[in-house]
Amino acid sequence: MPNGEKTAMPRCNTLASGFVMLCMALTARAENPFESIKAFSATYVMSGISSNMHQAQVETKIYRSGSKIRTDLPGGTGYSVIDTVQRTSYMVMGSGMCMQVTAKEQQNPFAQAPDVTIERSSAGTETVDGHACKVENLTITPHSGPRAGQASKMKVWEAQDLRGFPLKIEMQTTRGVMTTQYKHVSLSEPDASLFVHPNNCRQMPNMPGTPGGSPH
Repeated sequence: MPNGEKTAMPRCNTLASGFVMLCMALTARAENPFESIKAFSATYVMSGISSNMHQAQVETKIYRSGSKIRTDLPGGTGYSVIDTVQRTSYMVMGSGMCMQVTAKEQQNPFAQAPDVTIERSSAGTETVDGHACKVENLTITPHSGPRAGQASKMKVWEAQDLRGFPLKIEMQTTRGVMTTQYKHVSLSEPDASLFVHPNNCRQMPNMPGTPGGSPH
């Protein structure tokens, strides 16, 4: 083999290896564990420090089908439906009253804006409720909306037997550490009727967020 070809081959191998590593890094940076599963239902338990500085815990149901996410309100008082494409939220009360909101910012981690940058680093492995989980530290930075450029940091436990579903989320907020854990997770498609809301919804002013996730 000519000397020129011998010299070129290691260079090509080095470039190829570097390209593969770059692609892997970009893929890891781009992946969003909250967008990988488009259909599920679960019970979520959110605990931490409430606004009155007492320990608080909320437990209710959440459902997702494509771009729509339903969260039952605590105590069976109603439910909310978020459309992540239209960026709207419908709040339906037990009395039948319905309010429509164009949400500027979603507090539900499954309803993030589409133009976020996610940086992730490994934090080991752990078992949660019998599920072997990959643990990661995430930094999520939105590029639009009222929090554009403001990064949120969280620790996420991704269940490997549930296609990486984020089974547990731990997030530092101005009121302390908030923990959200999802239980009884089903990856089956929820019934379409769960996402229906009345047609006579009253338009309300823009709100900073909607129920169903960890607050900032």
